Formats: sequence, structure tokens, C-alpha cells
Amino acid sequence: MRWIRALCLLALLLPNLAMAERWRLGTVELPPSISAHAVQQGYYAVLLRRVLQEIGAQAEFVFLPPQRAYQMALEGQLDGAFPYKRTLERERFFWFSEPFFMAKVQVFLRASDGWDPGGIRDLRSQIGCTLQGAQAPAVLQIEIDAQRVPLERVSQIEACFRMLQAGRVRFVIAGQNTGWAAAQALRAEGPRLRAAHFVLAEEPVHLALSRRVPASSERLRAFNQALRKLRAQGVLQQLEAAHVPPPPPLE
Repeated sequence: MRWIRALCLLALLLPNLAMAERWRLGTVELPPSISAHAVQQGYYAVLLRRVLQEIGAQAEFVFLPPQRAYQMALEGQLDGAFPYKRTLERERFFWFSEPFFMAKVQVFLRASDGWDPGGIRDLRSQIGCTLQGAQAPAVLQIEIDAQRVPLERVSQIEACFRMLQAGRVRFVIAGQNTGWAAAQALRAEGPRLRAAHFVLAEEPVHLALSRRVPASSERLRAFNQALRKLRAQGVLQQLEAAHVPPPPPLE
């Protein structure tokens, strides 16, 4: 009987993970930031798990094509989704958290291409590629809306880089670390890739919680409080330093 009492006491002292609230979050394959195949599922997952741990919750990451993840979250079949850009249109359907990461967005090119764009204007009339469902940075969206920068859209970012290697597009728009990871993964398959010499934008990465899920408003408040606390304590900065890879220059 003593061992039974000891086990009961241990259960009271240890965090009861089985009872932790579970958040089902839709996301996409964007290695190394978030991926079903990455160590700890990528550094977005590491950061989100730590914030949720602070409020006694667990994350379940559901990897889907971009449009499907967004639609399922929109319909309340998932608790939320990321990483989707915060827009006025999307705020009709989602509560957006405070940013849990700042991502640099860059323009990627074939290393053998002598073209060296120095800014947004240089992308005009050149065909680019980006992820389906991704909202372009505001400075680029102006050019897209004016039909000055045509973009192909694909469901897997690797397809963009293969199109770039094959010469079907002139450039790819992607997060800095995503581009680095793709360049490394595809190095043996074709021409090498490089990054343009300017950063297109720095974009905040939010967690979007579905307005159709009744608990979302209270969850948002708790998430933001935990996020601010961990930032003030330097906890998230330490996790970033440990898990976010420094991207090397692409030549």
C-alpha cells in the first residue's frame, strides 16, 4: 500500500500533462522554422510550446497544405493557425496574438544569374514565386496589386526553389532561414542559390486563434500575458539564440 500512496503523492507533485489543455494548431511545412521533420518540429514550435507551457497548455501541430490549414482554422475545426500575416480581412475571422517572432523576408536568386536587384522596383516585370496563401509584405503587395510584379504560387515552398533552379521564375520570396534551408537541401539537384543584398521586410509572426472557438478570446489574453512575461525575463530570447540557425551568405 505504501507504494500506491507514494505514486499518488508523486502524481500530485508532478505536472499533470494528461490534464493540460490541448490547442490544435494548423500550420505548414516551412523548414527550419516549422516542420514535421525538423528537430522539435522547428523553432516556431519550440517558442510556442514554451509560451503554452506557461499557461498550462500543450500544442498539437497539424501540418497541412496552406489553404487547407487556413480554411480548417477559419471554420473552427482547429483552434488556430500560423504563420499567417495579420490583415484587416483576416481579423474578421481570427484573433491575432502579439508577435512571438520577427522573421526577415528576402529575395532569393540563382547564383549564376548576373541580375542583382537592389530593391522592390527592380523586381518589376520579373516573374517570382512564393507560398500559396502567403500574404506578401506590404511594400511588395503594392506592386503585386498594381500588376507590376507577377508571382507564381505553390503549396510547398521547395517547389518555388526548384522552379528557380530550372529558370522558370527569376526570384523567390521567402523567409531568410527558409530560403537558406531550401538552398542547402537542393544544392545537389541543380544550380546554387543566393540571396539578394537587401532585406525585403521584417514581418511579425503571430498565432491566429479562430473566432469560432468560444475559448479563443480568453486564450488570447493568457497567451499574450505569458508571451510578455517570458520576453521580459529573457526566456524566449535564450530559446531563439539556442534554436534559430544563423543563415550563412548564399553564394
